[in-house]
Amino acid sequence: MKNITLLGINSKFVHTNLAIRYIKKTIEQVEGYNLTMVESSINNQLPNIIREVIESKPEILLVSTYIWNKEFVFKIIVELKKINPDLKIYLGGPEVSYNAEEVMKMYTEIDGIIEGEGEKIVMNLLQKEENKVLGLYYRETPSVLPDIPPLDKEEKENHGKIKFNGHEAPIEDLDIIPFPYEKWELMENKGKIFYYESTRGCPFRCSYCMSSIEKSVRSFSLPRVKKDLMIFLDGGVNLVKFVDRTFNLKKDHYMEVWKFLIENYRPNTTFHFEISADLFDDEVIEFLTTVPKDLFQFEIGVQTINDRTMKLIRRKNDLEKLSKNVLAIKDNIHLHLDLIAGLPKEDFETFKSSFNYVYDLKPEMIQLGFLKILRGTEISGQIEEFDYKYTEFPPYEVISNSDITYKELLKLKDVEEVLDFYYNSGDFIKSVDYLISNFYSTPFEFYLDLANFYEKKGHFKVSHKKLAIFNFLVDFYNEKKFGEHDREGKIRFIEYLKFDYINLGKPGKYPEWFVSSKDRDAYHELVEKLVEESKFKNNRQGFKNTEMEEFDIDIFTGEMKKTKLLFIYEGKETEIQEC
Repeated sequence: MKNITLLGINSKFVHTNLAIRYIKKTIEQVEGYNLTMVESSINNQLPNIIREVIESKPEILLVSTYIWNKEFVFKIIVELKKINPDLKIYLGGPEVSYNAEEVMKMYTEIDGIIEGEGEKIVMNLLQKEENKVLGLYYRETPSVLPDIPPLDKEEKENHGKIKFNGHEAPIEDLDIIPFPYEKWELMENKGKIFYYESTRGCPFRCSYCMSSIEKSVRSFSLPRVKKDLMIFLDGGVNLVKFVDRTFNLKKDHYMEVWKFLIENYRPNTTFHFEISADLFDDEVIEFLTTVPKDLFQFEIGVQTINDRTMKLIRRKNDLEKLSKNVLAIKDNIHLHLDLIAGLPKEDFETFKSSFNYVYDLKPEMIQLGFLKILRGTEISGQIEEFDYKYTEFPPYEVISNSDITYKELLKLKDVEEVLDFYYNSGDFIKSVDYLISNFYSTPFEFYLDLANFYEKKGHFKVSHKKLAIFNFLVDFYNEKKFGEHDREGKIRFIEYLKFDYINLGKPGKYPEWFVSSKDRDAYHELVEKLVEESKFKNNRQGFKNTEMEEFDIDIFTGEMKKTKLLFIYEGKETEIQEC
C-alpha cells in the first residue's frame, strides 16, 4: 500500500481546492493506495503545514500550485526534502506547468511537474515508468549514483537532465471524472465556498487570460451535472461557484442547468457564474427576471470600454447590449462587474470612462483588478511592445506600461480601497449617492477625491472599524466645506448617513454626528405590537432586533419633512417600515 498525500493551499480558509479533490477521487477508483488530503491556506504557519504533511507519512506528494500559493509551496517542498530526502514530490497547476524546466532547475527538490489535466496524467504516473508518461516533466537520473559526497545545488542540476515526453490529450469524456466532494464535508462545512465546473476550456482569445490557451470547450453531460448539483442542494451549502470560464456559451446547456436549479430551489443556496452579459437574447433576459432573488450571482468581465484596448486584448463587448441586459436583471440577480487597470493603451483618463460606465450600472460589487503578466498568455509576449514593468514575484502585477505610470496605478489602488469601503460594502447606499449626485460630475471624481483625502490623512496605513469609516466620511464632507453655505444640504447628508448607519444593524454606540431623536414611547408601543403579532417572542427580543429613528427628511423622496422609520433586522436584509 503506497502512501500518497495531496497538498492544497488556498488563499482563504473558506475556499476549497477543486484540483486535489479531483485527483484524490480519481486515485480512489483503484486499489493499492493510502490517500491523505492536506488542505490549508496561506494564512497558516509554514511549520504547521509541513508537520501535517510529514505526519501523513507520504511516499509521494502531489501539490496543486497557483499564483497565490506558489512561493508558499516552494518554501514547503524545500523543507520537506530536508526532512525526508526519499519523498517524491510532483507539482501541477498553471504556475509551474508553463515554465516547468525553469522551475525544476531552480528547485531540485521537485521530482516532476504535471502539465495538463491531472486526473489522467497522475494515474499514468502511478502505474507506469516516468519515461512513458505523457504530460510529465521529470528528471532522467542514472540508475547508479556516483560514489561521491552529497551533491551541491549546481552538481544536482547537472546530475539529471529534465525530460518531457510530450503533451497528454485533453479528456474527451468528462463524465469519467468523479464528483470531487464528499457528502459529509458539504454537510459539515456549509459556510465554505465550493467550486464546481460543468465545462472546461474557453473559445475566446483574451490576451491576458490563461484560459485562452485551450480554445476548445468540453462539457460534462447534463444528466451528470444535474446529479452533481442535487448533491450540493441536498447538502445545504451556502455558495457554489462555477469555474466555467464563460458559463453562458451554449444556450441548451446553461438554460437546462438554470431551469433545474429553479425547479429544485433551496432558499439558502446561491450559485455563482462567470458570464458574458451581451450574449443573452431577449428570451434569456425574460427568464432571468423570474429567478428567485439570491439564487444566482453573475460575475461579468467588462474589463474596459476603450475600443482600441478591446481590440488589442482580443476582446469584444457590445456595450449597449451589455448595459441593457445588466439593467434588466439587476433587481433579482446579484451582479459583480470586473475592470482591469493596466491593459494596453488604457491610460488614466480612459480608465475613468470604463470605471464610470460600470459604476452607472450599479452592480452589487465592482471588482477593480490590476493586470497580471502570466506565463503562457499572449500578453506575456508583448512586454517590450507596450513597455510593461511588473513584479517578478507573484502575482506578477503590472506596475507601469507605456500608457500608465506607476504613480497613476498606485492612485487607482487607493481608489480601489475606498471603493471597497464605500460601495462594495453596501453600507453607504444613500449618503454616497447624495455626495456624488450633488457635488461631482462623475463617480470616479468622487472616489479619487476621497482616496486623496484618505492618503493625506494617513488612513490607508492602518485598518479601521466600521464606525471610523463612517466618521471619515463626515470629516471628508467638512474638509471639503460642502455644507458651509448650504445648511439644508448638510442636514440631508447627515440624515442620509444616519439612515445608512442604522440600516446596518442595531447600533452598539452612536457617533458624535449621530443625534438621535426617536420617540421612545412610540418605539415601545411598536415593539409591543410586533410581539402581539408573534414577530418576536418577547419585548427583549423585539428591542434587540429592531431600532426606531426619526429623520428630518423623507429618506426615500428627499423631501424636507419629519419621518419616523422602524428598522427590523432579520436575515440578510433590513426590513424598513414607515411609522
